[in-house]
Amino acid sequence: MLLRRVFDSSLAQASYIVGCDETHEAIVIDPACDIDRYVALAAESGHRIVAVVETHVHADFVSGIEGFVTHYPVAAYLSAEGPAPAWLATATLAPNAHVTRLQAGSQFAVGKLAFTARHTPGHTRESLSFELAAPHGRSHLLFSGDFLFAGDVGRPDLGAFATDGLSLREAIDSMRASIAGLDDLPAETQVLPGHGAGSACGTQICNLPATTIGIERVINRAMRAHAANGDFDGAVMDGTTAPPPYFARVKRLNEHGGRALSAPPAVRELTSDEFANCCQDPRFTVIDTRPWNDYLDARLPYSISAPFERSFGPTVANYLDDEDQVVLIAPAKIVAEIARVLLRVGIAPAAIEGYIEPTNVSRLATGSFATSGVDDISPVHVHELVTRDAVTVVDVRTCAEFGAGHLPRAMHVPFTHLRSRTAEIPRDKPVVCYCRSGNRSARAAAFLARHGFHTFNMRGGYWPYAGRGYEVSK
Repeated sequence: MLLRRVFDSSLAQASYIVGCDETHEAIVIDPACDIDRYVALAAESGHRIVAVVETHVHADFVSGIEGFVTHYPVAAYLSAEGPAPAWLATATLAPNAHVTRLQAGSQFAVGKLAFTARHTPGHTRESLSFELAAPHGRSHLLFSGDFLFAGDVGRPDLGAFATDGLSLREAIDSMRASIAGLDDLPAETQVLPGHGAGSACGTQICNLPATTIGIERVINRAMRAHAANGDFDGAVMDGTTAPPPYFARVKRLNEHGGRALSAPPAVRELTSDEFANCCQDPRFTVIDTRPWNDYLDARLPYSISAPFERSFGPTVANYLDDEDQVVLIAPAKIVAEIARVLLRVGIAPAAIEGYIEPTNVSRLATGSFATSGVDDISPVHVHELVTRDAVTVVDVRTCAEFGAGHLPRAMHVPFTHLRSRTAEIPRDKPVVCYCRSGNRSARAAAFLARHGFHTFNMRGGYWPYAGRGYEVSK
């Protein structure tokens, strides 16, 4: 049997390719929208994708289910435990492609591999997990989607994003019932979840690619609380923060469709003149992937600093408006992968105008650059400004970090919610942004500068400030 985990580190999201070695047929579980990579990976192992299945309607990445049934003769399996996605009514399916909706207990096969659906609501109403009876007497596998993670469960509060979504009370009660439904599974059942550590779909996901039911009965707070009849509400809700704003946009896309891609589009290289024109046009947002110091040396007026690292996708998705057109400053060798990540977090293919090499940015006329608006300053300088009440201080850390200690009179606007809360920030003074280390706040300062604020980024973050003995609040 082929079992391949396809992991997207930018979203901590896992898809799975499962194949039958006798028939060389394969299924993809929870594919993202750039489906060509799954086709290529399966072919490397001599398998042909004949089926795709989705555990639930996702909020954190754009699904590839519609793309598969539009471009390939596959069987697609979707949950019937919630409303049918609106795109099903208008989709044009490829010849011999078909869609089957599954309920609890539904079964289907791929080659000699037999799958059984379990209804596991809580994270969403329609959530399904898929049990695979592994061949040759090996342990069963449970593809748990966003229901059960290593050390955690899917956040119950995210179900409200969906059409006919669950209330929080319904979601928590459903999650408890779903966990109770696992009591019949042997301890050695392998669990292959849809996310790893770092995903916003959970709060305390362990950094493990897979786990077992037996391990989860020991380490998982929700499963322990269920077994001990303890504080289940606290076990599944403690540590939750407001969901990233882009989740609502992606959930709508996955319900209504429109991203039936066969492959990501090519991103063209812009000439210096074309790029300069985009930089002066407020319809375009420049995504600058250069290091922070390079960004400060040559900052462009409609730009966001977003180095291509682990948090790139959610950062950009949370900072862009639906109508924004995107221009990239990035090396040609990583542009294709950047485009894939942007598509996965809901950026429309037509919205990516093009890219320019970082070395070519220096060829722009001096007048193309913004000459004020973002500066790195030391904690000592920040303390002086705070003492004189000369700045508005914005803490962009998480709720837990803010609650452990923050600068006096600091506004708390988490990094991922800055775009939706920009209007709350006063414009009568310069703004100082800070986080734990200075990285998130650098992105936040650049974003606010794009919107006309005069901003400072506190170099080094919160702890160098607190460590000097300056007053902090709790």
